[in-house]
Parts: sequence; structure tokens; C-alpha cells
Amino acid sequence: MPSRLLFAVCTCILRVLVVAAACLGVAHAQHLPAPSDRPDSPGKLLPTATAAATANRITPSGGQGRRVALVIGNGEYRYPDNLPRLANPVHDAEDIASALRRFGFEVIERKNQTLEAMHQSIAEFGSRIGGSEAALFFFAGHGIQVRNQNYLMPINAKVESEAMVPYQGVNVNQILDEMDNGRSSANIVILDACRNNPVTGKFRSGQTRGLASPGGVPKGTVIVYATDPGNVAADGDGRNGLLTAGLLAAFKGRDLSLDGVLTVASAEVERASAQAQTPYVNGPKTLQKNFHFRVTVDPGRGEVERTFWTSIERSTDAADFEAYLKNYPQGSYRDLAENQLRRLRAKPVEATRIPAPAPAPAAVPAATVAIERKGAGQNSSEGRQTGTAQLPSRVEKPALQIGDSWVYRRIDLWKNEESARFEWRVSGTDGDSITLDRAMIAGKVSADTRPASRRKVDRSTWTFADASVSQGRRVTFAFPLEIGKTWEFEYAGKRDNGTRVTHQRVARVEAWEDIEVPAGKFKALRVVHAGRFEVHPTIGPVSSGNVTEVLWYVPAVKSFVKREYRDTMGDLRTREQFREELTEYKVQ
Repeated sequence: MPSRLLFAVCTCILRVLVVAAACLGVAHAQHLPAPSDRPDSPGKLLPTATAAATANRITPSGGQGRRVALVIGNGEYRYPDNLPRLANPVHDAEDIASALRRFGFEVIERKNQTLEAMHQSIAEFGSRIGGSEAALFFFAGHGIQVRNQNYLMPINAKVESEAMVPYQGVNVNQILDEMDNGRSSANIVILDACRNNPVTGKFRSGQTRGLASPGGVPKGTVIVYATDPGNVAADGDGRNGLLTAGLLAAFKGRDLSLDGVLTVASAEVERASAQAQTPYVNGPKTLQKNFHFRVTVDPGRGEVERTFWTSIERSTDAADFEAYLKNYPQGSYRDLAENQLRRLRAKPVEATRIPAPAPAPAAVPAATVAIERKGAGQNSSEGRQTGTAQLPSRVEKPALQIGDSWVYRRIDLWKNEESARFEWRVSGTDGDSITLDRAMIAGKVSADTRPASRRKVDRSTWTFADASVSQGRRVTFAFPLEIGKTWEFEYAGKRDNGTRVTHQRVARVEAWEDIEVPAGKFKALRVVHAGRFEVHPTIGPVSSGNVTEVLWYVPAVKSFVKREYRDTMGDLRTREQFREELTEYKVQ
């Protein structure tokens, strides 16, 4: 009898413990943090899916971590004689972005992006994928291969020769670099590009059709092209390109593993193209089977608010921001909306005419443009001036004077954050030989500066003298500047350890562009440098790489207002990339 009583008591206690454990599990699940609530935006992709993952880190259900996607769709190409306009990419971006949101991705959606905008979008993407479960990049638009490297083309690309492609397009390796740094559990790159274009007939390198087969791909990577290497993909007769249409059909199926989605999508592409186009898949099958697109609930209020904000964040109509504040008085973007509303409501200061540089040419009549600028020491939009100026057909070297100064901030594009701030000030002039003092500024602009360094500048080219250059010379701007003007230069120098470095560059004046930096809004002349460098160490093999440098020069400022630099080594993986922007200036 006592043993039966003891057994009954133990059984009762065990049941109580089981029920308690179940209740604690439910309570814990209810208090788990929700996925990160971040704003998203618009975009579109090329036909390559890159799934880089460690198999034991991806559960069959895909896990429950954050998933981030950048979607870019470029169709409104500005130079159709070089790159024809495409009807489908914008629709492709919209539909893929919508599908990914349903799968729980935080989506950065971008459409009809310039080169500058693409770099900014990729930098934003890189800053958001750190530690995420999955990072996905999708591009639809023109893609071009040069010397076995693939480039995604922005809408402002004007490709007249093979040499211009690397600095007018975005190398796919740049996206892979961002993903590699982000260390997501799974990386997926979908490139619905490789549309044929007439400019490839001008290329000297062997293969020019379509995109190149993958080479030097990081370990644990799956790559999928819209069609096999060297072939071209159709834009499609309907709303979407063939690969995108296939993906959208596959997303409605039962097997939502990456492998299942790609299998169905490939079959749809082959059927729609009458077997003329076959997507190309390269990479471990295990990774494709382990990643799943998981279905989530319908978007809630946070997703609706993000969509609302994304649709108006670049608007110049005050009513859009008033509507946002009315619908979301305590919204996530309230401060941004209020700031933009104040700027739009601010009454502009009386205009000041910005003179064209002298001597003014009498040849080509120029268009009238609006310019906003902010003078030195002014930190708010109220300090800006608006006015009109004539776009000169010929820009002469600047009339630099003692006291002219410029403050720049440098942004590390790997981290998408400010890394330095410095000032250049003219302290002496002797013909075309200009003396500049440079002061490094710690953090924000303040009196806390380091001792200034002094450099000589050639006013005729705005090029700094470099004691390390032993042969040739750099030419930053070959004044006078005219749209279409090109120049070439070579130089070489030695490092402290004896290593010799040689440089070859080609520069071209591209076009007038609207540029906005912290110092204000300007009409700037875009100048692009592209070339190669070789490193000859005292011991060991020679290595080489490519350089791209873009500068936006404003005559009234007497200097560039923005500069972007990027160089690559070996397999064309990005080594260094940064942007410099004008924050203040004072010129006479």
C-alpha cells in the first residue's frame, strides 16, 4: 500500500512538472524579440544566385533570423544608342521585392539607379546585413562582361569602348565583398541581366556576349545565371523578364527550398524561351537544399508605415510629409519627416548669381540652372542661397587666392561611416604654384585640430606635388575642361621599403550633373579616372590592380565637391573604397 501511494504521488508530481515546463516554454516564446524593424526601399537584379552558407548553420526551415535584401531594377537607360532601354527591369524589381517581403525579408528596393546611387545602395546594404541569417541581392538590367569580369550597368552609363566599362559599371565582386564582410549565414545573388547590347561589338577582348562564368568564387557559394555563360537573356514579352517570371511562379509552389525554386524557375524559363535560354547553376547542391524561403504572416502596421515612408522619402512636396505625420504622429520617421517639412516650407533667401569662370567662351550657349550653396560656418538649410548660373561649355583653371578654404569629410564605404574630416586652406600663391595648408579635424568640425601639413599644388591641373613620384606625373584636371575631353598619364614612384609602383590612367570629362553634399546643391562637372597599377616588390612576384576615381568639379567652388575612390587587386576584389564630400567652403 505505501509503495502504491508513493508511486501515485510521484506520478502526480511528474505531471505537474511537465505542465509547468510547457507553460514556461510558451511564455518564453511570447516574449522573444520581434525581427528588427528597419525601413526598406526599392530595386532589381541580374541572373546569379549566390548562396554562401555553412550547412550546419541553416536549418531545413531556414532558421528564424533577420533576412535582408537589396533589389535593383534599371530600365530607363539614358543613352539608348549604347544601352537600349528595357521595359521589364523596374517591374521585375517591384515584383521580386514584394515577394521577398512576404517571405520576411527587410527589403531595400531601388529603381533606375545611377552609378553613384548604386554605390550608395550597396553600401547601405552592406551596413545592414551584418550578423543576419541571409543576405540577398537581386539586379535586373544590363550586364556586361569585360575580361571575364561581370559589371552591372547603371542608367547613366555611356559605354563607348571596352575600357570605359569598369568605371561606368558596378563589378559583381563588390557585392560579394559586402556579403563576405557581413558574414551572413546564407548569401544569395540573383542577376537577371546579360541582355544583349550593341556596344559589345566594339570590344577587343574575346568573349563579349552575356556574362562570364564564375571564377574565383568564395568557398561555399552557389551562383545562378539567367542563362548559361556567354549567352544572352531575353527581356520578356510580358511584365517580367524570363528568369524573374520563372522565380515568381516558383515562389507560389510547394517546394520553397532554394533548390526547389531554381528547379521550377529553370523549367519555366526553358518552356517560355522554347529551350533557347537555360539558367546556369554553379555550386554545392547541399546549400541549395538547406536554404528555404519561409512564408510569413501578412505585413503589419510597421511594414505598411515603411512602405509609406519609402514612397515619399525623396519627395519635394510638403503635402506628402504632412500626410505621413497625420497618419503616423508617433511614427518611426517622425523626426525625418518634420525636418524635411521645415526645409520645404523655409522661405529661400534672395538669389545670388554665381559667375561663370573667366574667360567665358563665346561659342556654345548654355542652359540656365538652379544652384543652392551653403557658405562656410553655416550648418542649416536656412543658410543656403538659391540662384541661377550659366553652364559654361569650357571651364578654365581656378583663380585660387590666399584665404580660400574647403572642409571635406571622408566616408569609409566599407563601414558607411565618417572616418576623417579635414580642411585645405590656400596660404600662398606664385603663378600656378599654390601652397595649401591641411588641418586634420578630430570628429566634428571644431577648434581641436592637429598641426597642419603643407603641400604644393599645380593650379593648372589641381594636382598635389608628390615627393614619392620619381617618373611622370599625375593630372587630376586637364584644364580647360570640356565635355568629352580625355587625357592619359603615367607615373611611378617608390615606397619606403623599396617597392616600386607604376600607374597608368585614362581620364574623361563626362557631363554636368546635379550633386548634393553637406555644403549644398551644385551643378557639377563629372570627371572619371580609370586605370591600372602594378606593384614591383624588391622580393617576390609582381601584383596588379585596377583603380576608379570619380570627381565632381564646381567652377564657383574652385574645387571638387565630391570624390569617390575605389581600387581592386588580383581577382578584382575591392581593396579600398571611400568617398569625400565638401561640408564647408570659403572662396573669394
